[in-house]
Amino acid sequence: MLKQNAMIRIHAAYHKCLTMFFFRTANNALNTLALSRKKQYEHFESIQGLFYNTMNQYYLCSINNFAPNIDKINGDFRISRFVRDPRDLIVSGYFYHKRGAEPWFRFKDPTEEYWSAINGHVPSGMPSGKSFAEYLSTLNESDGLMKEIEFRKYHLESMRQWPKDTRIKTFRYEDIISDQVGAFSEILDHLQIKGFKRKKLLLFANRYALQNRKNDKHIRNPQASQWRKYFTPKMNTDFVQEYGDILERYGYPKE
Repeated sequence: MLKQNAMIRIHAAYHKCLTMFFFRTANNALNTLALSRKKQYEHFESIQGLFYNTMNQYYLCSINNFAPNIDKINGDFRISRFVRDPRDLIVSGYFYHKRGAEPWFRFKDPTEEYWSAINGHVPSGMPSGKSFAEYLSTLNESDGLMKEIEFRKYHLESMRQWPKDTRIKTFRYEDIISDQVGAFSEILDHLQIKGFKRKKLLLFANRYALQNRKNDKHIRNPQASQWRKYFTPKMNTDFVQEYGDILERYGYPKE
């Protein structure tokens, strides 16, 4: 086990915001090809209890879809974050969930208990006997996007809850998408990762960067501002009314 006073390194993001890029990079560098048999990296999804209780056992860990309570982090820490225009999270998530790309979205009759590991909210009107993927497939595109917004309720709310702290460094998807390796190098600086671990992490960051994964089925469309194509004017007006403060906080245009 790591010493209690060792640096606690955390990366946080949101579903469909380079989460697989970070997971593949860290898991391969620190677990699959690690010199030690001890697991050095852990991804906790949104399982908060496990995260708070065991985060200090790992050299690096990652979380998705919630804002951690930094008062519960026992020791010195650094956190890196990926954020993305929340409307693009909606669009990307909608297409991903509609095809049932992960088991969470193929569960019949999902409940919030089922979805607690991903911090998902069950949309209104979910018919019995169907999965979220099946439900989205019965709706037109606009209605499906609205249900995706409902599913993301807790994710969106958590974007308001992040504290401002010099130990937390935020990277916007739109700013780093063309140079993920360069951004990853900045992340490693912030997390104070040096030496051989740093070299391995950068090696795998280059391997899994989007520009080198053009045939990856996990990636539908990495471009920014997709919401402009898929959101109707009314949908954007309603979104801005509900979540405009989030757009302002992270520097995204309302129109």
